[in-house]
Amino acid sequence: MIPAKAMGGVMPAEPAAEAIRGSVWDAWRGDDPFVAAWANARSALAAVLRGRRRAWLPAYVCEAVAQAAAAAGAEIGWYPVGFSLEPDLASLEHGITAGDAVVIVDYFGRADSAWRGLVAVRPDVRFIEDRAQALDTGAAPLAETATYSPRKLLGVGDGGIAVSRHPLPTPTEAADDRLWEPHDARAADREGLAPAQWRGLFLAAEAGMRPTGAAITDRTVAALRGTAVQPIADRRRSNWRLLAAALADWALWPDAEPEFAPLAFPIVADDASAAAAALAEARIWAPRHWAELPAGTERFDEARRLAEACVSLPLDQRYGPEDMERIVDTVRERVRPYRR
Repeated sequence: MIPAKAMGGVMPAEPAAEAIRGSVWDAWRGDDPFVAAWANARSALAAVLRGRRRAWLPAYVCEAVAQAAAAAGAEIGWYPVGFSLEPDLASLEHGITAGDAVVIVDYFGRADSAWRGLVAVRPDVRFIEDRAQALDTGAAPLAETATYSPRKLLGVGDGGIAVSRHPLPTPTEAADDRLWEPHDARAADREGLAPAQWRGLFLAAEAGMRPTGAAITDRTVAALRGTAVQPIADRRRSNWRLLAAALADWALWPDAEPEFAPLAFPIVADDASAAAAALAEARIWAPRHWAELPAGTERFDEARRLAEACVSLPLDQRYGPEDMERIVDTVRERVRPYRR
């Protein structure tokens, strides 16, 4: 018996293409005068944070962001977020001082407009919009500097891009084309039936990711310049709508018609670990964003509760309505929703 198609996980390498208008690169660059591109997003963020005495990070965030702040030599301050990922801006405003940096995370690709008021009244603080999970937020930038992580959204081996209205530092080390190996191997296994050929390569590449001075590969830049952003954004939004309509009892957010192009569809389950395992048995690789929080959980109960419940359903541009139906059926059969 042929197993069901694997969904989620490593994306196959983007095919070579000529540069086009309306590309992902164009969308991310926007009108900002300065751009610099490293091997990964944590390197870009570390470069932007360097020289700041203190960097404020949300309590709900991945280890890579904390790693970037530490590599920049910044003291880390943490600000709370709620179970639905809304920032506690009152708490943050009490803590920040002139010269600090604040990292704003666009969770699952959605920009939170609540930030605009604080950004407007604190020009003495450098706000950095972490768009690592964002293809297209559907909104104007929240901050004067943003960072992107193309390998979370496309089949590319590396990349961490900073765009800004301010001058940026630039990479000092050569790029590493070997980072593309997992994606090339995945492209050779179209149905994902032989994960042994690419999963180990991917995990090894992930484990080796650190903030460095290495530049982005030319191959990734070419892929970003040659990939149209709109069809990918449209497919992601369309898949979200299908999942939102069918999984309202599981959905982290009630958004039925997202303006943003989502990374994934976040659901909350009574046990995220069990839910991810149950989905994996059906060959649906649904990651947890995030199981471990670098801020710890003692002071941040809402972040802890979300970390124990949140699972991210795949909905990227590889998939269509039939795939979303399969995800819906699997979730309904195997995952118990979180009781708030």
